[in-house]
Amino acid sequence: MAPLSLLYVMTTIATSVMATALTTPYVQPSGCTSAFQLTTITTSFLNTPTTITVLASDAAAPDFSACQPSGWDSGSTTDLLTFSPAVCPQDWTYQEMSSTKHYSAAYCCASGFVFRAPGYALPTPVLSPACSRTFKSGETTITAPLASNTDIMGTFTEGMIVHRAWHVSWAASDTASMSPSLPPLTSGKYLATWEPGEVIADGMYDHHNGNNSGVGGWSSLIYFAAIGVPLIGVALITCGGWLLCRKRRKRRAQQVPVNMELRAK
Repeated sequence: MAPLSLLYVMTTIATSVMATALTTPYVQPSGCTSAFQLTTITTSFLNTPTTITVLASDAAAPDFSACQPSGWDSGSTTDLLTFSPAVCPQDWTYQEMSSTKHYSAAYCCASGFVFRAPGYALPTPVLSPACSRTFKSGETTITAPLASNTDIMGTFTEGMIVHRAWHVSWAASDTASMSPSLPPLTSGKYLATWEPGEVIADGMYDHHNGNNSGVGGWSSLIYFAAIGVPLIGVALITCGGWLLCRKRRKRRAQQVPVNMELRAK
């Protein structure tokens, strides 16, 4: 299956003309934790129900818009936080960066977050596609309103923080006016993650040259080890069995005249 961003970019291009351009990294104002709300979700692990505390960004929160760039809500609900031509916010990581012949696209997640939350039912569909980060007890303390009653504040000390991923796209002709400099993405290139400043050598991560791993030569070796070696083993066993049967038949053919001669006497 093709990477999600590679499939999604084509449907995004149709609306990208209307999308807000962000050619330099957006810097989110401080104090934007009020745009998050505390809730819980219940999942099952080995048939044992588990309740997880979730600090989720909420587009319905009063301060949410103040923490987003202008145009974040242009278009339909599925187009929230979609920008073009655009780069990811400051200190965020590019996720599932991919390209077609004319356009490139990526999702953006805050530093330390991974693209797509674990297999839990998210508090609201508006969070999808999501970025998530899991915190253990003692790693952080965040005060935020409760989703069930925003007039009451709660404290997040462990669990999962989730925010909606940005979706950015651009054409090759846009890169000259964008900062930071983005890696050249030839058609078919795919990077699981990329951080500004990371150098991508020519040919790395290019699916069209048969190298899907991003490390020259390793993909061919992996395929040979996974497919070629077992096939060679089967061929050797088959050939060995055929030679053994042939040898036995030849030996029997040589013994038949001798046995017949003994019986004749």
